[in-house]
Amino acid sequence: DHFQWIVALTRIISAVFRKGGDVTFLVEELRSVFDPQGGYFKRGGKYTPSLVAEIGDAIDSHMRMIGMIRDDGLDEHQQKLVDQKRREFEYRTQITPETEPDAPDFPPEARLCLKCQTKATVLLDGCMTCLNCGDSKCG
Repeated sequence: DHFQWIVALTRIISAVFRKGGDVTFLVEELRSVFDPQGGYFKRGGKYTPSLVAEIGDAIDSHMRMIGMIRDDGLDEHQQKLVDQKRREFEYRTQITPETEPDAPDFPPEARLCLKCQTKATVLLDGCMTCLNCGDSKCG
């Protein structure tokens, strides 16, 4: 039933790569596909809206690995702030991070961050703050 769509998608992606040029747009195009029956959470709490979006994530990971996409990430100051807030939260709630391979350590009661799509948002200093990307409702 889905075989023809899988083959078509594979051929189109392959053709775009063979054509050359800037193919990084494929990542966002694939990630923007949502399953009408709902998405799912991957290990580590990251929400994936569809299987096609997960293919976009895999291509993004590959492009970052080969240096085609540069990871902007948080600057040093932002990372220090997020790390400090995480330590404060863990101290207040006495959470000991569980070590699970390939999964970041976020509190079990964390909520989904709408910016990075990771289940890592907690209440810190009266503001919902993401422990993964640093996004905060208070600025």
